[in-house]
Amino acid sequence: MNNYRLRGQAWVVFAQTEQATLALSKMQGFPFFDMPMRISYAKAKSDAVRKLEGTFVARTPEQMKEHREMEKRKSEEVRASKVVAKQARREEEALEKKRKAEEERIAAAMNEEAPPHNILFVQNLPAATTDKMLRPLFSQFPGFQEVRMVEARPGIAFVEFDHERRAGAALAGLQNFKITPENAMKIAYAKR
Repeated sequence: MNNYRLRGQAWVVFAQTEQATLALSKMQGFPFFDMPMRISYAKAKSDAVRKLEGTFVARTPEQMKEHREMEKRKSEEVRASKVVAKQARREEEALEKKRKAEEERIAAAMNEEAPPHNILFVQNLPAATTDKMLRPLFSQFPGFQEVRMVEARPGIAFVEFDHERRAGAALAGLQNFKITPENAMKIAYAKR
């Protein structure tokens, strides 16, 4: 065979489809030169079958060349789509890795006891929470300045006060306050 891509392949033509099906079922996985054979139906009818049916039309060398070029374009398109899909998977994995790292960083920040600070770190909020929902809760404490939601990570916020003692009063007053029956706020001093 003069085409390296076709090494290890063969086309076997049967007169009847039933004969081909029987051969496929009996020989699938049969060890041939210490390798199991993988057998499947051809994608198109062979010239031999077309001749038997009387539907064979000889192709000119130009038509054969055009057919080969079309097959080459198809395989290049398939290869390109696989490259695009692989790149998309890599990007998705990178985003997931970045998201997990951010979650670990936030969890580590919450696990460490931060010294008193005028900014509070609030978590375990419902995902739909907005700054407008939190503002009335924290504005009842003197020195309240602002609420900042973290858009990239729903469920957490930073609340700023003018002094760390006032932030401490809000922390003590709202710790474990239930926004919903399932969501009790977890509040800590933000890291400096």
